[in-house]
Amino acid sequence: MFLKTGRTVLLLVAAAQLLVLLPYSGDAHAQRGDRHNPQWNQDYRDRERDDWQRRERERERERERRHDAKATGVVVGVVGAAVVAGVIAAAAKRERETRERADYCMNRYGNYDRRTDSYRDRDGYTYPCR
Repeated sequence: MFLKTGRTVLLLVAAAQLLVLLPYSGDAHAQRGDRHNPQWNQDYRDRERDDWQRRERERERERERRHDAKATGVVVGVVGAAVVAGVIAAAAKRERETRERADYCMNRYGNYDRRTDSYRDRDGYTYPCR
């Protein structure tokens, strides 16, 4: 009978010790390598939140920078296209004026030389086209 009672008491003591140790089943602070701080969990959450907010601010700055870069790229592209169009229009206008001048001189004098922009008169001398 003693054996049966002793066994029951032994099982009850073991169960009580497990119940007492159960809430402390995590790593001890000394084993984790950090200094014990009663607010450790709160500080950790604060650091996590601060890191998250910092990353969000960096992402927002990056979005703004990209948006500004796109806007700047569009403006530069439009201005560049306008400059190129102006240069092409000026070159075309100059070519047209040169062709009109050559046609005028050819119709007026008959023997017009485009290379020298002059004509040879009846007296044999060369004169600039006016």
